[in-house]
Amino acid sequence: MRLICILLILFFLTSTQGRASSDTLRLKDAVNRLMVLGDSLLKGSNDSIRTEANEHFSALLDSVLQSAGGTELSFGQVRALSHARAENQKVRALTWLLQRERGNRYDYFGYLILQPDPKLPARVIRLNQNKDLAREDLDFIKSDPSNWLGCIYYAIHVERYKKKDHYLLLGWAPQSTFTTRKLVEPLQFNTTKVSLGLAVIKAGGKARHRMVFEYNAQATMSLRYHEKEKMIVMDHLSSSDPRPEARGMYQLYGPDLSYDGLKFSKGNWLLLKDIDIRNK
Repeated sequence: MRLICILLILFFLTSTQGRASSDTLRLKDAVNRLMVLGDSLLKGSNDSIRTEANEHFSALLDSVLQSAGGTELSFGQVRALSHARAENQKVRALTWLLQRERGNRYDYFGYLILQPDPKLPARVIRLNQNKDLAREDLDFIKSDPSNWLGCIYYAIHVERYKKKDHYLLLGWAPQSTFTTRKLVEPLQFNTTKVSLGLAVIKAGGKARHRMVFEYNAQATMSLRYHEKEKMIVMDHLSSSDPRPEARGMYQLYGPDLSYDGLKFSKGNWLLLKDIDIRNK
């Protein structure tokens, strides 16, 4: 009887290790396939090739993330995929873009991976772009993963206040050959709901749900968290044409060598204008 028990245990361990090895190989093969599809997505010679590659890329990535162990992959070798992670490791963003019409149209895709408790499985939230959101409304609307503005998230900053994590996503989003956007977007979630954009940004006497900056596609705007200043620091944008009728013509906007900041205070982000960081 003792010999039978030992044999059963050995069989169970061997079969378990075999399954684990098989799963690992399957995920590795899938990531290698994502690398190939991602290259076609980025470098395809026409819209048709890139669109088809994106369809296969999206379906395969979804399958990987829904598989056991899929959310633990780094995807660092998949060049088409941008990976941002919060400092506390509880939130990750995987985002990518599809360029069409020779750079005059961009579509965005992505996932949020939420794991506030490392003892529990991660939640995989698909982001679905709403292309009909009006530009003038973007700073003041609350959205969710099914009604997503669309961008490449490149950083996730987190602050702690009253035993609660407050997340701020930083994004980049080319719009056309004429303009590019960057954005600051708060994130909040619980076990049942995920919100993108919250009225916690105090700027210009108004509570904004996010800040969207649009400027000439040939310009470069800095937007990142500065550890020494303990704030988000950004280039201030202004138009090269002072006439009132040029307001909102974002292809004329660019950095003007001044800087603004967003400082976290008691659950809100406060806009500080014309900050001095020249010596820092």
